Amino acid sequence: MSFTPTADEAIHLLEGYFYWSGFPKLLGCEIETDFAKADIALVGLPLAVNPVERTQYLGPRAVRHRSQAYHRGHREFGINPFELARIRDFGDVPIPTPTIADQAVLDIEKFYARMDAAGVLPFTIGGDHACTLPVLRAIAGPNSRRKAPIGIIHFDSHTDTYGDSAGVRCHAGNGFRIGNEEGLIDPSRYVLVGLNGPMVHPNMDDYSKDAGYRLLSLEEIEDIGIPAAVGEIQKVIGDGPVYVTVDLDVLTLSDAPAVADPEAGGLTMREMQKILRSFRGMDVIGGDVVCFVPHLDPSQITALHISAIMHEIVTVMAEGVAKKR
Repeated sequence: MSFTPTADEAIHLLEGYFYWSGFPKLLGCEIETDFAKADIALVGLPLAVNPVERTQYLGPRAVRHRSQAYHRGHREFGINPFELARIRDFGDVPIPTPTIADQAVLDIEKFYARMDAAGVLPFTIGGDHACTLPVLRAIAGPNSRRKAPIGIIHFDSHTDTYGDSAGVRCHAGNGFRIGNEEGLIDPSRYVLVGLNGPMVHPNMDDYSKDAGYRLLSLEEIEDIGIPAAVGEIQKVIGDGPVYVTVDLDVLTLSDAPAVADPEAGGLTMREMQKILRSFRGMDVIGGDVVCFVPHLDPSQITALHISAIMHEIVTVMAEGVAKKR
């Protein structure tokens, strides 16, 4: 028996298999504005307060175009995240003061606070790494539903605990220092994956070490192997709620050439996928991918890998949502 799709079905099939067809949406999900109609909110955050590669604010737009192709099931898990949870694209976060970093972060927090109050889990495409702090304030701060610090899995070549810069507190290299100082992060349940590259000065990582953060360097990962690294991450994080943040400079440049602050070496995309899939069963309550510079990505390889990373993390989140029903 042959199958002849209706016009509406044909359009849906095209959007599922040909990412260039239809209105661009994160993971090809429906556009929504009402948090009551979603379990997981995919959000663009076009924030770039870092003076390095300021065009990171174009990241959400570029990822929307490429991630259309990822409105699909997860081959290895054998599940379809879009059937397990209501996953919607909520557009971009409005930022009235994009050039005033400390104020912009406060404005962004208000958007995510409304999301948190509705019980919706956030997944964000940045933007630079200043994007993470307002999300953490909204989901783990004193006015959040949890009102308690959370675990963090932080993929990055850098610690981003470097203190104020030129009088600016909320910048891309300071979020995980502020998050600890404000009680948003449980330092005993924080792990940095992929620390790599030369140092501006020998003690630049001291804050993270003194805070009790687990720093899993690229060198150590290579020495112990991916399975052991996964075991270390799982040991640190345990069973509590955890947020996953991915700075693309953790990847090798052949897999992510369009990044804001590149380092030689890095995890391969295949290694990244293996690690992300090990999070299945964790209580992942949110995530982000940041530091994408679209004009450095003419082949769209970085945008493709961002889409894959988002699909991996959102699949874990969706399965968690379904299990809690």
